[in-house]
Amino acid sequence: MTLRKGALAVALCLGSLLLHVPAKAQDFHKGLDAFNAGEYAEAYANWWPLAVRGDAKAQASIGFMFYSGKGVRQDDSQALVWFGRAAEAGQPTAQFFLGLHYLYGKGVPVDRARAHAWCDISLSNGYSEALFCRDAVAAHLSADDMRRSSEFASEFYRTHAFRN
Repeated sequence: MTLRKGALAVALCLGSLLLHVPAKAQDFHKGLDAFNAGEYAEAYANWWPLAVRGDAKAQASIGFMFYSGKGVRQDDSQALVWFGRAAEAGQPTAQFFLGLHYLYGKGVPVDRARAHAWCDISLSNGYSEALFCRDAVAAHLSADDMRRSSEFASEFYRTHAFRN
């Protein structure tokens, strides 16, 4: 077998193996590996197309890039956009970060009721780190804020029939 035919055979084998892994998952993990290696432009390049197509994990990741200013200019408004999209799609990390934005007034007015609701939604969606946020906010809520938080979370659960 010639070198050229051998390379073609290897490429075909690899190609058939890759068919079993969705391209979207490959790109997300490539982006995650790049982000963890500090290669933020490569991470962004992998996540951006996925985020635009509605991938909630990629949306949360793009949101975090804007939140932290890693690879992009730090921008609370853009972080909110992407965290909001991912949170609505059920991504628990984005729900937590959205709660933090409302808690600290990053790009939005402080709204403790919404902060509590998003942290509670995130916690019930499996993101245990949201516990401190929910409980810290709850200690400072008025009865009206607690009612608003409960109504917001109830409406979210009523209209979003999924868990991530």
